[in-house]
Amino acid sequence: MSTRIGLLAILMAVPGALWAQPRTVSLPWWDNPLASGLTLTDSQRTRIQEVVREYRDRLANLRAEVDQAEADLEAVFNDEVVDQRRGTATIDRLARTRADLTRAVSEMTLKLRAVLTPQQWQELQRRGEEGARGGRGSDSNKRRRPQIDATPRATSNKN
Repeated sequence: MSTRIGLLAILMAVPGALWAQPRTVSLPWWDNPLASGLTLTDSQRTRIQEVVREYRDRLANLRAEVDQAEADLEAVFNDEVVDQRRGTATIDRLARTRADLTRAVSEMTLKLRAVLTPQQWQELQRRGEEGARGGRGSDSNKRRRPQIDATPRATSNKN
């Protein structure tokens, strides 16, 4: 899991690539501080953009399916009379959609990892670990690194 933190952080910075709705601030992923200093070649940038483009719609659709399954499960929980059969079916569908989304994100991450050199990958891992520790160098924080939610989510303008 920790070997994907850096690359996943870059993925989360790709404006519009993983979200179904446009974001208000759009910066190219390569302007993200996590990615700066990796000395990506033009060829690497092009290939990364191609991979993200290849997965964009699939990830957005899968995220929407997960959101719908979560909403459906919430509705089951909020029913006055609990329908065990309907609840179990809804839980199964949610588990399948989450698994499909995780698989797609992992496949894309693997393709993106293949674009990077071993040195670039190691640098992303180092930066991701620092970010997970909040920039602190304490060894005690290495054991309790928070999990990063790599699933794309649609943004909302609700306040």
